[in-house]
Amino acid sequence: MFRRLLLLSLSLAAVLGFVKFAVRGAAAEGDLKAEILKADEERNQALQKGDVAALAEIYSDDLVYTNARGEVLTKAQHLADFKNRNLGFQSFQHSDVQVHIFGNMGAVTGLSTSAVVYQGKVSSSPRRFLNVFVKQGGRWRCAVHFETPVAQ
Repeated sequence: MFRRLLLLSLSLAAVLGFVKFAVRGAAAEGDLKAEILKADEERNQALQKGDVAALAEIYSDDLVYTNARGEVLTKAQHLADFKNRNLGFQSFQHSDVQVHIFGNMGAVTGLSTSAVVYQGKVSSSPRRFLNVFVKQGGRWRCAVHFETPVAQ
């Protein structure tokens, strides 16, 4: 009887320990998702305002930026489009936004129906996007942006 009670107690302690670990892990992941969503929202606000200084801080130095035309741009090239007023937004709308955590990286995916003005031409075709954030210097920075037109 004592052995059963001891075994039951040890089993219960193990289960409770696992539950506590799982709850902590879920809370930590939720905190990371919130941090990454905040960083992505800062990026969105800077894009809408054409705030080159803010974007320079938000993007990692080795940014890989692939636009809807399939062009791959460096950080300097992408920021130059804003500086030279080649790129801007008439409207900004994201939906179906989701965050996925992969260790010290986070991926934000979603659908953009923003009206983008590039070299005087407006495009509002729906696009799927992916933003990959990495933690650098204590801050989440966007290291990869990729977008592609939605199949019709």
